[in-house]
Amino acid sequence: MRITGTFLAILGAILLAACVGNPPRQADIASHDLGVLPADALPAGLPLAALEVRAAPWLDAPALRYRLAYADATRRHAYAASRWAAPPAALLERHLQRRIALDAAGGCRLHLALDELEQRFAAPQASEVMLEARATLASARGAALARQPFRIARSAPTPDARGGVAATRAAAEALAEELTRWLGELASRQPALAQQCKEKP
Repeated sequence: MRITGTFLAILGAILLAACVGNPPRQADIASHDLGVLPADALPAGLPLAALEVRAAPWLDAPALRYRLAYADATRRHAYAASRWAAPPAALLERHLQRRIALDAAGGCRLHLALDELEQRFAAPQASEVMLEARATLASARGAALARQPFRIARSAPTPDARGGVAATRAAAEALAEELTRWLGELASRQPALAQQCKEKP
């Protein structure tokens, strides 16, 4: 019996070690960005000189985040073998700067506060990316002219990191479209804004 017990203990340790495994090597980690952009930029609706994105502290890293909402709603996870090529705010900023037509002759600036960006699992095989941001349109002198929150959800095609990346790209594209729609509506409702956004500091 002692021999059998010892054998089982050793076997258990081997199996546990096999399950835990080794962390992926740096060369094995996939690095993702938001992909190739469409050729045409979206019209901003107002003369924008600049667009910048700042992220909440918990998003200030290249980790590709997900949450198992069905099992532990308060715990944030990160994929071990996949990550962003840069912190999410930097990728989103570059994406929006290239996707929305900026005007060097303009004076207004668009500031975005990125509050959330994660892949959220409602079930083991069902997830969506949640993107939450607050936009502030500011004059050339820094005065806030308008503010608008955005909350975008896009379903992930697969329940893994690749699906999360695809859904994040879709959410970023939807944000670009919603931002330009909002700016266009502001220009229509408040014609004086267009004049303000032409003024230099």
